[in-house]
Amino acid sequence: MKRLFFLTLFTFLVVFASSCGEEEPPTRAEKPRIPKETAQRPDVYTVAEVKSATWPSPGDAEIRQFDPVPTRANYLAVLDMSGSMGDADCAGQYASKADAARAALGAWLQSVPRTANIGLVVFSGGQVSLDVPLGVNNREAFMRAVAETQPSGKTPLRDAVAIAHGELERRARYQQGYGDYRIVVITDGIHSEGQDPRPAVSDILNNPANPVLIYTIGFCIEASALHQPGRTMYQSARNPEELSGGLQRVLAESQQFDAIKEFGSHAD
Repeated sequence: MKRLFFLTLFTFLVVFASSCGEEEPPTRAEKPRIPKETAQRPDVYTVAEVKSATWPSPGDAEIRQFDPVPTRANYLAVLDMSGSMGDADCAGQYASKADAARAALGAWLQSVPRTANIGLVVFSGGQVSLDVPLGVNNREAFMRAVAETQPSGKTPLRDAVAIAHGELERRARYQQGYGDYRIVVITDGIHSEGQDPRPAVSDILNNPANPVLIYTIGFCIEASALHQPGRTMYQSARNPEELSGGLQRVLAESQQFDAIKEFGSHAD
């Protein structure tokens, strides 16, 4: 009887110890949701997505004539003239970052093909404005607007990107959607509160029919919400020479037929 008691007790202890060592069956973890503003553009679109995608949108105004050169390139510069652009950091031989940006844009403008459309969006004093609509005969107006704007206010990057895209889309209606479309941002600061540009960028890049490319030159900064590897082209410029080099690379990239890649690192 005693042997039977100990045998039963031993068997119970073995079974108990085995059950304590077992792990609970794993539960299926929910797939983490990627916020819309940081979601990557898919490598492959479905046929339905491609067929349903449209760009440019029809717009409200009736188009009465089309561009005789529908494959024309379009460069829409976005110039940050917030208050910090009045500082001398990274300005080199210039009195301020604003002066360095003016000089770099002037040199860049000389290299832009005369057949290309150029335009200018500026934010200063907390306000964003399309100072120069896209066109081919507006070089003097472009440089005059760059020279006259003064550093002031904050950094409304979201509105600036949205306005720039709207102007490119308006021009695309005249070109029947053909041609190249590029936003070129020069900025020296982090976006203001409520002005995160990522949703505006996603509206552009998540549409498979939208050809707009976004270039950003971070002047005297290392980080920006516009730096999105694989989605936007970003370069950090620590002096006027690197700022000019970044602008020239935009033109070099647009003249190549191979895939556009990120043209610089934002870190040392």
